[in-house]
Amino acid sequence: MEMGVFLAYLDQFRYMTGILALCIILCRHALVHKAHYLRRIALGGALCCLLAFAYVPLRKAVEQFYQVTPLAIAPYWLGMSFVPLAFIFFCYEATWASALFRMMLASFSETILTVLVRNLFVYILFPDFPQEHPVYYITGMAALYTILYFVISRLMEKRMRRDELVHLHNDKATAALFLLIYLSYTAILSGAKYTVEEMILPLSSYAELADMYRYLQFFVVFIMIVLCTVMNIVMWYIYQHTALQAEKEIMVQLSQNRKTQYEFSRENIEMINRKTHDLKHQLQALALVSDEERKRQLQETSRAIDFYDAVVKTGNEALDILLTEKNVYCVNRQIRLSCMVNTRQLQKIRLLDLYTLLGNALDNAIESVEKIRDPGKKVISLSILDEGTMLYIQLENYYEGTLDLHNGLPRTQKRDAVNHGFGLKSISSIVRAYGGEIEVRTEDQIFYLEIMIP
Repeated sequence: MEMGVFLAYLDQFRYMTGILALCIILCRHALVHKAHYLRRIALGGALCCLLAFAYVPLRKAVEQFYQVTPLAIAPYWLGMSFVPLAFIFFCYEATWASALFRMMLASFSETILTVLVRNLFVYILFPDFPQEHPVYYITGMAALYTILYFVISRLMEKRMRRDELVHLHNDKATAALFLLIYLSYTAILSGAKYTVEEMILPLSSYAELADMYRYLQFFVVFIMIVLCTVMNIVMWYIYQHTALQAEKEIMVQLSQNRKTQYEFSRENIEMINRKTHDLKHQLQALALVSDEERKRQLQETSRAIDFYDAVVKTGNEALDILLTEKNVYCVNRQIRLSCMVNTRQLQKIRLLDLYTLLGNALDNAIESVEKIRDPGKKVISLSILDEGTMLYIQLENYYEGTLDLHNGLPRTQKRDAVNHGFGLKSISSIVRAYGGEIEVRTEDQIFYLEIMIP
């Protein structure tokens, strides 16, 4: 194989492995892994590299028919720009907005590296170095990418251990906005590359234009780096704004629930006081009324007491509101929710994550228990305890039928599997973001969810 052809394949390999590595860095903690995750990474990476390698023979074939190769091969590059998106969907559970966001960040960051390595180092500073010293070129490039990926992982990975975009209510609109931004960026960047490689490069053959050619090269490279940097900043702003908006929505919901809980507690305490006062005068009368009336009076009093007991007080206001809300729902449906909270480590979890984690877990348990016909099994048990320095959360509930565990999580039994089944996946994503572990198991028709967070 000729050195030029080898370097062309190497350049394609550098580009594709670079962007896929960044996709993995941005996704591996925030998104749920699909079954056979490592196999999918290997297979998906191999297929993506093969598609990238197709560029070299395709370019040669196109050159036989078209003089202006970049324009003729533009459809290929347009398709290749979305290959990382397919890789993300192949390896991870993700919404369109989440997948597009991470693909775009990976693409913007990889383009900066490509401009530095290919356009600045190879085209401008040392155009003959790759062919004259291929071993040094490959070694240096590998070292540079390793260092830059380490820096990027340290900067990005810590901030992207949660999938904030999963809280969006307008996922399709956000995904459409991301797609428009990405297409605009791709068009501008392609124009800049075409200008450098097809319009400015020929000027180098004219000695009197050599200085102009060099200045134009530096200018276009600078513009490309600035563009990619600005796009990264824009995407991070969108991400942070989305996270803040999700946090505000939870705070508004907590505020509304707090008001509802107060009204609920006040009304039920008044009801109990009335019933208690009336009961003193009705004790003698109860012996004289019919069995049906006596039973109705006792049930009404018992119901008021049950609702009063539904108010949960753990010392954590957000947790009190959430558990009271779920407990009231359970009381209305003759479900017994037992809560034991004895921990001082809830502050290690952000409010949004705590609300999402426990809310999804309880919603899944309630949905399962509602299907049970035996009243004695309409029971949910939640324990939040300290295990040394670990926060331990356990949820138990009965279920009917069979549960199909897939990749450690139960498959959704709803027909619309695409839009459902994200509850436990979201829980798993949050737990993994805090470096914790989640275990799901079943025994004697009891579902166990256990979470350990360091």
